[in-house]
Amino acid sequence: MAYEYVIKKEYTPVRKKLEEIIRIVQKEIRSQLTFQPSLIGSGSRKLITREIGSNKGFDFDYNLALQTLKTEKKDARTIYKIIFDAIQRISKQYNYKIEQSTSAITIKLVDHKNSKIIHSCDFAIVKDEKSSGNYFQLILKVDKTTQPNKYIWNKRPASKNYYDKLRDIEGAVLWEKLEEEYLKLKNANNDNEKKSYQLFIEAINNVYNHYDWEE
Repeated sequence: MAYEYVIKKEYTPVRKKLEEIIRIVQKEIRSQLTFQPSLIGSGSRKLITREIGSNKGFDFDYNLALQTLKTEKKDARTIYKIIFDAIQRISKQYNYKIEQSTSAITIKLVDHKNSKIIHSCDFAIVKDEKSSGNYFQLILKVDKTTQPNKYIWNKRPASKNYYDKLRDIEGAVLWEKLEEEYLKLKNANNDNEKKSYQLFIEAINNVYNHYDWEE
């Protein structure tokens, strides 16, 4: 497989539409809970890819970070259902198909006539926690191996100074190297469960570790 970068003119209207959906969802469920959305991974840095000649299209990844929870029930299943149902209801009005994956709520715009996905978006439900003075992030996951499904909070692996490394790479004018490395990892990836943002962090680490940095 081979990947290419999507041009800004093509992905910008999609990002605007997705963020419009998010705003409507926030408004609809604010009496139950609130969250802060953030575009993560390569999409946040305008490095959006798609497989050449594929029917998969390109994708975005958003974190929906919980802020306040106003419902009587505060379990993971209740939180997931509130957000999933709202996204399903609103995205349907924009002709999206919704799916429940293990670690995200996925919506896809499908071209049924040509049997291809135009683009998609993964929404991960997360919350920030603190323990013994250390901050970490939990991600809401669905365990589909049980009936009924289990909804659980899992600790998300640390990205190991992701933002600091990215800042150093930008400051050292190594952005082109990062673009090349990210595309190389996308082309070599055979793990369908590996998200774009995970490959982006891997690319950052690879480029950063290739150079000597002054302390």
